[in-house]
Parts: sequence; C-alpha cells; structure tokens
Amino acid sequence: MAKKGMARPDRTHTQPRNRVPPVPQLQGKARRGKQQANPIVEGTGGPEYKVFH
Repeated sequence: MAKKGMARPDRTHTQPRNRVPPVPQLQGKARRGKQQANPIVEGTGGPEYKVFH
C-alpha cells in the first residue's frame, strides 16, 4: 500500500512524449578524436552526399 507522500499518479497525468526525431550522433574516430568535425549539413545523408567545408 502506497504511503501518503508517495501517491502513485494516474495514467492520465503522464508527460507527452517527444515527437521530434533524435539528432544524429558522431561515430567512430570523429567521436573519440581531438580533431574538429565538419558541420552536419541538412539534406545530406550517407558517404555519397558528404560535404566538406
């Protein structure tokens, strides 16, 4: 039985979930190295669309 100060919230009082897709994360050497990474350009995907600034 729950104590007075530990009331269990109803299912109607839950926070809304984040609907925004997650941000892509750096992987491999770019994540662990000290060299600055290139900025992520919107609209570019895999290696065939790699953009160097």
